[in-house]
Amino acid sequence: MRHQINNSNNEPTSNPLGNINARFHSLYGQQKNEIINQIKQGDVLLVCRMDNRLIVKCGETEEAFTINTTRYHDLKALSHSTLAVYYSLLNTWDKETLKEVDGWINEIRSHEPKELSQELADVTAELVTHVRTAGALTHSDMSQYQQALEPIYAKLMTQAAKDEIESLVSTLNAIREQYNYPSSKMFMIVFGGHQPRYKALASMVFKRWFSGLEEHTLNSDYHVRYCEGGESLDDAIELVASAILDKDLAKSTLGSALALNRDVLSLVAQRAIDDYWRQHNLR
Repeated sequence: MRHQINNSNNEPTSNPLGNINARFHSLYGQQKNEIINQIKQGDVLLVCRMDNRLIVKCGETEEAFTINTTRYHDLKALSHSTLAVYYSLLNTWDKETLKEVDGWINEIRSHEPKELSQELADVTAELVTHVRTAGALTHSDMSQYQQALEPIYAKLMTQAAKDEIESLVSTLNAIREQYNYPSSKMFMIVFGGHQPRYKALASMVFKRWFSGLEEHTLNSDYHVRYCEGGESLDDAIELVASAILDKDLAKSTLGSALALNRDVLSLVAQRAIDDYWRQHNLR
């Protein structure tokens, strides 16, 4: 790839303001490094949702807690089994393929939760029967299969979400009791994953858990962060260091700890967009 993101720290290069800007970024980096060192020494407690684990970092101590249980993975595998059926029958529906799918149906029936597994197996068996009878996989067959699966998917997703919420909350309570940090010194980081649920569900649970703490009167959005593209605890530490530094900088120079908050900047941007569209009579 020839194109990469440009570094604008030295802009504008055409006049002395570029030097001043570069100096700011250098001083900002020094302050940030100091905060990073404080975090690594245990000044704050980091709780990171990373793949199927919660990783706790307290100074040099790191501890992992598994969130997704075998039951959760069973629920996910059940939903994926229907996709396996779809792809298998998409291009071929010979006797060998149908026999293989019959074996999958039997496997589905044998798993918990029994009621959902039975429903899933029944609608899949009905699809296979139609294919055997017609000697082909018709659009109508797939449409009926999809419609039959929708309520089953909803139940599977609900069960998975309930299991994950229970596991997250109980683990958070155990972490708080074990490490005994005030909520003002706790930061929760949600790493991006290959599935949106990593961001959505964990973020909502973290914020709800924070709001339920009796001694916590601070903004939970400040303490719960999403780490786009994060791959290690170092990424989480850097993100939290930026959050702490930006809050102090905004309060000291702009009079509000929220002045550099992404949501505040988004409101300013939205106002500017509205003004532009109105001034240019655009729809």
